[in-house]
Amino acid sequence: MSVSSIKTILIDDEPAALESLKLKLEMYCPEIEVIATCNTAKLGLKSIIELKPDLLFLDIEMPWMNGFELLNCIADNIHFDVVFVTAYDQYAIRAFKVKAQDYLLKPVDKDDLIKCIERIKGKSENFNQAKLTGILEEMDNPISLQRILLHTKNTIEVIRQDEIIYLQADSNYCNVYTTDGKRLMVTKTLNNLEKLLDLNQFIRIHRSYTVNINFIKKISIEDGVYDAVLKDGNKLPISRRRKEKLLELLNEINK
Repeated sequence: MSVSSIKTILIDDEPAALESLKLKLEMYCPEIEVIATCNTAKLGLKSIIELKPDLLFLDIEMPWMNGFELLNCIADNIHFDVVFVTAYDQYAIRAFKVKAQDYLLKPVDKDDLIKCIERIKGKSENFNQAKLTGILEEMDNPISLQRILLHTKNTIEVIRQDEIIYLQADSNYCNVYTTDGKRLMVTKTLNNLEKLLDLNQFIRIHRSYTVNINFIKKISIEDGVYDAVLKDGNKLPISRRRKEKLLELLNEINK
C-alpha cells in the first residue's frame, strides 16, 4: 500500500454518514484518496471489483446485503484493508477488539479517524477471510451470511444461499442449480465453493454433489443404493461413506 496515496472506497447506506466521512478524510487524512463513495452494497461490490482499492471503509448494517456478507462474497479477492464503521453494541465491538480489527463507531470522531489511518499505514498484512471468520466466531449473536458471489464465464451473480438447490462438480468448474430453474457454471471447484456456504444448510452427499438439505424430499433405497430425491423431482446419488452423516442431519432437523 502506497503511503502517499491510499486508494479508498467508502460504503454506507446512510448518505449523511457517507458524506461526513468523506469530508473528514479529505480534511484530516491527506494520504487518503477517495476513489468511490457507494450508498448500496451492490454498488460497493461493483466498485471493489472494478477499482481494486487499497482500503475500504465499510458499514455493517445495510439493506439487501450486510457488510460481512459483502466481504464473504469476495473472500478470495480481499487484497485490501478494511475499517468497519458501525453503531454496534459492546458485544460486537468486543469481537473487533479481540481480533485486532480496525473499526470506528458512528458518529465518526476525527481524532479516532486519524489514529485509525495511522494504524492502517503501519500494518503489514491486509484483511482476509480468516479474519472475517474470526470476528463472526467471537460475536455472541453472529450475523448470518445469506448471499454469495458466483463468477460465471460472462457474469457475476449475487445469489441468496437459500435459492441454491444443489451444486454439481464439473472438473475445475461447478454447476449451481437454483430455484428459478437456472444452471450457473461457476469458475470455482466444488471444494472451493463449499467454503462460502452455510454448512448447517448444505451437505456433501457424494464426491460430485452438495445439496441444500431444505430441498430434500425423501431418501430412496433400491437394491442397497441410496439416492436423495429433491422437491423438484431430481434424484442425486448418495455415496455410502456420506450416507450416515446425511441421515443423522435429517434426523436432527426432524426432531
